[in-house]
This record gives sequence, C-alpha cells and structure tokens, in this order.
Amino acid sequence: MATDTDSRPATGPGPRLGRARVVGLLVTAPFTAAAGWLTATGLVRVFATDACGAERHCAALPTVGLLVAGILLWPATLVAAASTAHGDAPTTEPSATSDRGVLLGCLAVGLLGASLANGAPHSWLLAPVLPLALLTAALDRHGARRWRAHRLAAEQQDRLEREGITVPALITHVATTGATDNDDPELRVTVGFRTADGADRTATTVDTFPLHFPPRIGDRAEVRYHPADPENLRVTFATPTASPRDGDVVSALERLAALHREGSLDAAEFAAAKALLLRTGLSAGASGGL
Repeated sequence: MATDTDSRPATGPGPRLGRARVVGLLVTAPFTAAAGWLTATGLVRVFATDACGAERHCAALPTVGLLVAGILLWPATLVAAASTAHGDAPTTEPSATSDRGVLLGCLAVGLLGASLANGAPHSWLLAPVLPLALLTAALDRHGARRWRAHRLAAEQQDRLEREGITVPALITHVATTGATDNDDPELRVTVGFRTADGADRTATTVDTFPLHFPPRIGDRAEVRYHPADPENLRVTFATPTASPRDGDVVSALERLAALHREGSLDAAEFAAAKALLLRTGLSAGASGGL
C-alpha cells in the first residue's frame, strides 16, 4: 500500500539506448523517410496537374503503386522504430521511451523525405520538423523520468521485502478525502508505530476501504519498514470484520490512552479521537444489535 512517505523524487542514472538500439533506429530512419517520399510523391502526382513533365511517368498504375507503398511502409516503420526504441523492457513497467515521442520522431523524419517529393523541393514541409524534434526530445525526457521513478520504487519494494522489519502499529487518525470508488470511501489513515531502536514514528496512507468496515481510530495495523531507511515502508491493515462490540471499544480506548500517556497524542488529539471512537463504535454496536 502506497504511503505519503514513499513519494520522493527518483534519482540515479536514467535509461540509455544501447549501441544496437541506436544502430536499429538509424537503419529505420531511411525507411521512414522513404515512406514520406513515396506517400507525398503519389499525392503530388494525383493532385498537381503540372507535376508530371515529359520526362516523368505519371500513369495511373505507378502513381497508385507509390501511394500504396508509402501507406504500407508507414506503419511498418512506426512498429519497427517503437520496438527498437523499447528494446526488451518488461511490459510490467513503463517504457523509458515515449510512444508519442517515437511517433512524432518518425513523423519528423517522414516530412524530411516528403520535402523532396517528386524530385522537387517542398521547403514548406520542413517548417514543422524542428518543433516536432523538440517535442520528441521533451516526451522522451518525460518517459525517462517515469522510468527512473518506477525503477526506484521497485528497488525500494525489493529491499523492503528482503530486509524489512514488521512492527505493530495503531491507527491514530482517520479522515475522508471526499473521493469514493463504488460507494467505498477513500480515506487518509495515519498510524503510529515504534521502530526497533525505540523511535516513535507515524505514517500516512491513502486508500479505498469498504463502506461498512472502515478503519477506526485505535484499530491495530502492521508496518513493515526498512531499518536503514524508515521512510521506505508499507502499512497493512487488519482484514475487515463485523461491527465492534463493547469490548472492542474498551480495548481501543485503552490503546488510545496508552498513546496519550506515551506522548504520541496530545490532549486535543486524544479527546477528538476518543469522541470519534465512542460515536462510531457505539453506533455500529447498536446497529448490530437490531
């Protein structure tokens, strides 16, 4: 379960294109330019009445052939470029290369080829090339940042599983965010726990909980944290059960009182938590007895 303390900026080196992938993209580029040239040449010969001089052959069949070849080559080059740029990245993680960046980059290269359509320069087609190239670079940088963030989160999760310590925790605060999912409320839940070295800490998590079995102040939970990085943690709540009985409310009050004595809750927080627990716990118990 994600916690607020996990939302830190990713650091470390970003993904790099290997030599083989760079060579693959360079090989794909001429085919992309050829797709642009074929498509644009076919269109020019169809719609420009003066496109064909005496030395140029503009019969219907060759012109249609140019258009068909260009239209078929476009998706082939796009798929090849995207596959080469992505490499063997797992499908479970975001790609370091943006699909939109690959598409715009291919479009820019295709326009370079189209600018020489039918053996004559069409300089106006070069105007969008630079903006498309800059946008491609921006999208690829965004993809690299997403990749780094995902990779860092995966590494933290792996360290947490291998080296983490699990300790008991107690819910100290519950607040709604106002959002729902199929009528189940999204709640911001804060828990207090004590690390193995005796330090008192808190963690806040936001998640969706069952409508009829929300977490309550004083309920128990578990926190698994990494001893070298206590902010790398995961909060686990108890499986929802039936409405609390009187004994559950008394136990929760005792746990709140213990937190107050230890200094984890000040007087105002203790009073608010106690009032909320009595109100929700007793009303739930009364409903269960009907």
